[in-house]
Amino acid sequence: KTENSEPYRHEWISLRLFQAFVGNKNDAQWLEAIAEQQFEDIQSCFKDGIDQGFGQHPIFSLSPFAQLVAWIIVSHHKLPLYPAWQDNINAPLLKDIEKWLIKSFDANWNSYHCNDDEQKERIQENWCFAENALPYHSKKWCSHASNIASIAQARLLQKDFFEKDYINDQVFTSHLARLAMMLADRYYSSQREITTEWRSFTYPTYANTHDKLSVKTGFKQQLDEHLIGVAINSQDIVNALPRLKATLPKLDNIDFLSERIKKSQSEIFENFGWQNNAQKLASKLGTETINNGFFGINMASTGKGKTIANAKIMYAIGEQTGNKRFSVALGLRTLTLQTGREFKNSIGLNDEQLAIAVGGSAVKQLFDNTQKQENDNSEKSCGSESAEENLNNEIYTHYHGETVHSLSKWTEHDRNIDKLLSAPVLVCTIDHLISATEGTKGGRQTAAMLRLLSADLVLDEPDDFGLSDLPALCRLVNWAGMLGSRVLLSTATMPPALAFALYESYRTGWQQYAKANLTDWTGSICCAWFDENTVSDFENSHISDLPAFKSAHNKFVKSRITFLRKAISQSQRLGKIIEIERSDGDSSSQSLAKTIYNQLGQLHHLHNTSQNGKTVSIGLVRMANINPLVRVVQQIMKFDAPTIEQNNDCCIHLCIYHSRYPLAIRSAIENQLDTALKRKNENSIFDATHPIGTVINKHVQKHHIFVVLASPVAEVGRDHDYDWAIVEPSSMRSIIQIAGRVLRHREKSITSPNIVLLNQNYKALKGNDICF
Repeated sequence: KTENSEPYRHEWISLRLFQAFVGNKNDAQWLEAIAEQQFEDIQSCFKDGIDQGFGQHPIFSLSPFAQLVAWIIVSHHKLPLYPAWQDNINAPLLKDIEKWLIKSFDANWNSYHCNDDEQKERIQENWCFAENALPYHSKKWCSHASNIASIAQARLLQKDFFEKDYINDQVFTSHLARLAMMLADRYYSSQREITTEWRSFTYPTYANTHDKLSVKTGFKQQLDEHLIGVAINSQDIVNALPRLKATLPKLDNIDFLSERIKKSQSEIFENFGWQNNAQKLASKLGTETINNGFFGINMASTGKGKTIANAKIMYAIGEQTGNKRFSVALGLRTLTLQTGREFKNSIGLNDEQLAIAVGGSAVKQLFDNTQKQENDNSEKSCGSESAEENLNNEIYTHYHGETVHSLSKWTEHDRNIDKLLSAPVLVCTIDHLISATEGTKGGRQTAAMLRLLSADLVLDEPDDFGLSDLPALCRLVNWAGMLGSRVLLSTATMPPALAFALYESYRTGWQQYAKANLTDWTGSICCAWFDENTVSDFENSHISDLPAFKSAHNKFVKSRITFLRKAISQSQRLGKIIEIERSDGDSSSQSLAKTIYNQLGQLHHLHNTSQNGKTVSIGLVRMANINPLVRVVQQIMKFDAPTIEQNNDCCIHLCIYHSRYPLAIRSAIENQLDTALKRKNENSIFDATHPIGTVINKHVQKHHIFVVLASPVAEVGRDHDYDWAIVEPSSMRSIIQIAGRVLRHREKSITSPNIVLLNQNYKALKGNDICF
């Protein structure tokens, strides 16, 4: 009954008890001691800062198999995390990361308050145990522990596992062992009924002390019952894990994903026929990926159907491996619904085949509203820390399919985990999966780990992340390989360094998977490259090291550059750089506004669609930052409409689009843009029911210029088709992405520039030394 947390968490106390028990024994000896119930010296616990135990490493002072047990003990609620936020603590340096566990690991990583001044008087009390309080005073616990130790000893001796380095060299085993422990602990802690056969009724210690249902005592599970319950469920989970893939729902035969595009479908074949070669290569590689993994890169140009091609590639591999399940992880939350809708509308996946994971109750409501618009147009755990380690309650996953599988007993209490795990196809923002390596608490890791263990992975636009995100991205790809997933990267603008780093991450991950699951891995990874021109060679798909991967990647990129240069003669996009128009006394925003205003009139005149005497163009003005964007818009709104063809019969329509709008407003803007900027039928914008047509019909003017003035939210992943664009300079990748929104849906050869790049950005006009 304390107002504050205690100096040491129970995981750290348990770790020190286990360390004292094992001592200098080898694995056979300490397991024999448990089997024979030899617990005489267990009270002599190593006490941090009090006795000689302080100088001994809590994990690496132990024998190999004991190290794994010790690691699971200390991390079964959360990963060790150093309290760098505490002023009186010198955090370990990032450059020493490989030595953290060996050199820096102590109680601070688990029990953040152990060094607080107000805790010093209570430390001694934290190491004092009441009489008969420890588990070995329960006959039920002793009996169960003895049986497990005997079985473990026999099995480890049989398989010569005593000499293995589980912490550093058996990563697959150690992580899945910890996963089983976390899942079992959370499951059993959430149970409301006691299990009397696991209780010694003379044993006084409880594991859970704040169950509201236990009105009389406030207590719930006895410690012996809790430990035995978690142990038995951990064992059952480990036995169920090998059956997980076989029992999870998979995609049925999806004709759209398996059939080839026919040449008779001339327009579709011209744009998307390249997907046939991608499917063919993926099918040939399929069985090869069982033993050699898969690391692919889809570099097809923007607007060439990469999203659908990715699904076809992963489906083709899944047909050969028997696991037609994959996840698509996106960098921006706003793209999740769009990709999900494309999978529904183009592929025909339904709510029993596709899960869409979006965050927050507000997004859930917007999702439901979007679903309704489209249709119109065509248990909480209780009782302990373990029980509360669920996924974020604000996560919402839209999925109505089957959720019965080999782990259902342990996941069904958390619908978010079950939906995320069960869906044959999952479309989600990357945070749902990256928590496998970035999350520190059990529940937030479990769902992502199980998903990576049971489904392949598509990373959509991975280069949308900055350099600071690269370590996290590498960890995710590394774990995908370690858990046996196949990985496909999808972006038209793949930086070589990113490709190389992610390949190396995947290869080292698959190496760990192979140690535990394969007997004949040759050391190579199946690699493939795809674009709208060609695919890589099947004969040279097995790549065993980074130099070979670099060579193959560079060869494909050179071929792609040659193809793109040939295509310029029939260009859909031409660019020009123009100087900012500056006058004395003008502010930076006034100069930008004047330049943009003058350009948009010219661009409309050259790139428009006409019908019944009216001309319409839809253009995009992209700026890097929101505040300057708003200032520029305010200046543009002061101007009259541009003069077109030497007359004033013009109307300009502005839409301001950025990420700082309230979610409901932003969603409404995006829904309208998604509809207005579907341009496959060029003249559809004049229809009375079309959002553009509705506006045109309300005005008598002859010329109508629609301008979307946007922050970078407009540049990645939006399936929007503009007639022209004006771009404030930023990264090369950003410029390329914006170009991909111009004439995205329509095949047109142009002779005059339809993309204008300003020669300076707002920061340069302000005189900043570093502008982007």
